Amino acid sequence: MLRGFLFITILIVIAVWPCTACAHSHTHVGRNPDGVWGNSDDNQLWIFAAPDQPQWDTIEMLPTGEFIAGKEIYVAELDCWHSAHPETGLFQLDFNDQATQPEWRIELKRTAFSDPANFWMENEATTLPILLADGAAFAFESPNWDSDLPDGSGGTGAWHFHTHTRFLALADGPGSAFSATFSVIDTGSTAFNESDAYTMNFITVPEPASTMLFALAAASLVKLKRKTNA
Repeated sequence: MLRGFLFITILIVIAVWPCTACAHSHTHVGRNPDGVWGNSDDNQLWIFAAPDQPQWDTIEMLPTGEFIAGKEIYVAELDCWHSAHPETGLFQLDFNDQATQPEWRIELKRTAFSDPANFWMENEATTLPILLADGAAFAFESPNWDSDLPDGSGGTGAWHFHTHTRFLALADGPGSAFSATFSVIDTGSTAFNESDAYTMNFITVPEPASTMLFALAAASLVKLKRKTNA
C-alpha cells in the first residue's frame, strides 16, 4: 500500500514540475544581429535568448530558505551564458578551425541594476560577487574546442565559451521585481563591436508546487505508516 501511494505521488509531482526546472537554458552571445551576412552589423555582438525570440520573458527567482537582515535570498533559474552555435552559422563568432584558437575574448559589461543594494551576481565557479558597479566587466572563459557543436557549415566542431553566473536577490517575499541591463564587449584582437544594451527582468516567486507536494507526500506517508503500525 505504501509503495502504491508513493508511486501515485511521484506521478503527480512529475505532472506539475515546472518545465523551467527540466531544461538547461542558455543566454547566447553571437554577432550579426540581423542574420544577414555582408552588411554593417556583421561584426556587431548581440545578446539573445533565441534567434526568433531574442528577449527573455520575466525570469523567475526561487526562494533559498536563507536570510540576510530579515530578507530572504532568492536565486534565478537562468544561470548560463554560451556562445551562439546555430546550425545555420548566422550568428557564430567565428567559422571554426580546430588548429587555430580564435582571437575574440568576450566580456559581460554591467550597464545598470535596478536595485543594486538587493540584487547582485556571482561567478558560479567561485561563488564570488561580480559586476559590482556600473561599467564593470566580467570575462567569460577563453575559447574552448567542442567537437560536438555545429560548425555553421553542416558539420560539427566549434570554438565556444560556456560560463555560469548566478543572479541573486534579497526580498521580503514573492512579487519583488528586479532588472539588470548589460552589453557584451570583445577585448581580444578580433575587436568585435560592442552589443546594444540588453535588459533581463526578474520576479521573485513562491516555492514551486512540486516542492510542496513532496512535503505533503512525506507527511502523508508518515501518517499512513503510523496507522499501519497501530
